[in-house]
Amino acid sequence: MVMLVRIFSLILANSMMLGCSYLPLQPVSEQDSLPNQASNTETVTAEQPVVIADDKPFPAPTLYSLLVAEVAGQRHQYEVSLANYLDQARKTQDPGIAERATRIAQYLGSNQFTLEAARIWITSDPFEAQAHQILAQALMKAGDFSTALNHMEAVLELAGASQFDYLALNAQHLSREEKLNLLAQFEILSQKHSDYAQLWMAQGSLLLQLEDYPAALAALDKALSLREKYTAAALSKARTLHKLGRAEEALTWLDKLHNNMPKHKGIGVLRARILIDLKRFSEARAAFQYLAQLFKDDNSIQLSLGLLHMELEEFDEAIATLSALTLQDSISSDSYFYLARIAELQNDEQRALRNYRQVRKGRQFLPAQLKVAGLLIQHEDINAARDYLTHRRSEFPDFEAELVQLEIELLIKHDLHTDAYQLADEALKVSPDNINLLYSRGLLAEKMGNLAQLETDLRQIISLNPKNAEAINALGYTLADKTDRIDEALSLVQEALAISPNNPAIIDSLGWVYYRLGDLYKALELLQRAFNDFPDHEVAAHLGEVLWQLQRNEEAQSIWQQGLEQKPDSPIIKDTLQRFDVEPPIK
Repeated sequence: MVMLVRIFSLILANSMMLGCSYLPLQPVSEQDSLPNQASNTETVTAEQPVVIADDKPFPAPTLYSLLVAEVAGQRHQYEVSLANYLDQARKTQDPGIAERATRIAQYLGSNQFTLEAARIWITSDPFEAQAHQILAQALMKAGDFSTALNHMEAVLELAGASQFDYLALNAQHLSREEKLNLLAQFEILSQKHSDYAQLWMAQGSLLLQLEDYPAALAALDKALSLREKYTAAALSKARTLHKLGRAEEALTWLDKLHNNMPKHKGIGVLRARILIDLKRFSEARAAFQYLAQLFKDDNSIQLSLGLLHMELEEFDEAIATLSALTLQDSISSDSYFYLARIAELQNDEQRALRNYRQVRKGRQFLPAQLKVAGLLIQHEDINAARDYLTHRRSEFPDFEAELVQLEIELLIKHDLHTDAYQLADEALKVSPDNINLLYSRGLLAEKMGNLAQLETDLRQIISLNPKNAEAINALGYTLADKTDRIDEALSLVQEALAISPNNPAIIDSLGWVYYRLGDLYKALELLQRAFNDFPDHEVAAHLGEVLWQLQRNEEAQSIWQQGLEQKPDSPIIKDTLQRFDVEPPIK
């Protein structure tokens, strides 16, 4: 039958019209067009005909549809091929046809149709390990790790091996609850297959993600006891030891691994990074130099080497390494940023400016613009910095809001609150729902005595994000501090605390609300708790005031002193001292 399909395919390829019949795709769930680009599986051509069940008769329409699919595949019309194969897989429930549909869907990168075709394949041939493996991978892509794990167990039972560790390592983006559920499934599987090392490695990986480091270490040790040369588990053990604060032990472990596998990149990089954490910079530099020789095309290793030279003040070597990396587009902006930092360390501010201006993308883009603005203010004036940022906004429209925010912060730093407010106001006409800009305008409005605008902006933020604890807290604190709407303030701050239960800033606000309500002892309890967790000068001002009202003056002055040590010019502490006619505490 297979040969017959192939012969008919080749004959019809020369006689059929150029256009192929296209059977519309109607997936089980939402309809989706197939992507045009191929991905990572075998090339699908008419030279790889469908393998169908031996001696199984097919009606003429089915055979014709399969022939069309094969011709379409030979002509690289893979979407047509998939449409026909998937349609016939649905109709016939034949495992061979379903397999062919699955592989073409994989090739096209259509996870939706891979899921559907693989499910048909498994329904028609439940003991095919490869079908379970493909479905497990597709389920992972769809985010259904729990069901994927069930199919991976089927692969283990059918084929004797499965990629449980791969599944666990790819669960990083799952919520904590989802990870815990997955961990419970792994624990059950480990009881059934207690001698399978990958299951223990998978548990160790999940426990590491859940930050249960002692349990992670125990699971990884179990995996290594079952499979001594398990490199992934050995690396995870080193990371776990490091997380447990046992860096020297982790390093000793990595040294052994490195001696056995001196050219393993993962071992070498982790070992070098732990050396950095231990501040053994010379050894770390030697480790990265060795890696840089082995992996000449790895830009991240080269960058790490350049930064180590910089840390050791070997500036000529750092400049040479980083300058070479400016030619690599993927890392050029980072390289220019650190070249600029070296220039600043060498007091060459013009060279620093040139290099900072070359940072055009990535995580260092905004820090570089802030550096340029700061240097321009230092050598010219704030108008030069503002002109520069305005030009950057036109050059990089994708960073419009962030650059405006940066300029606002510069203006606030230089006490130009009116200019900052006007800038935020103008920017919000373009981006009316930008939460950062709303927050900035609101806080500036409060500084200018416009509480109505502050409340409007904070309520707009809350309407955009009802779980924004920071905005809810800010509104509640403001109402308590600046108005007589204390009951409303209490409700808002309690709502914020429910969203972020252990946030010391919100606990401070709640303490201040109770102070305004006249409950000094409840206020004291909350403010002391907030100050213990976050000894900020504003919390110190509030706590000191409550202590003063309770006639515990020496304690109050001690708390205020602690706040002034942190921020000597604290306006809130100075205002508090003036209201109570108290001399600033003497250290």
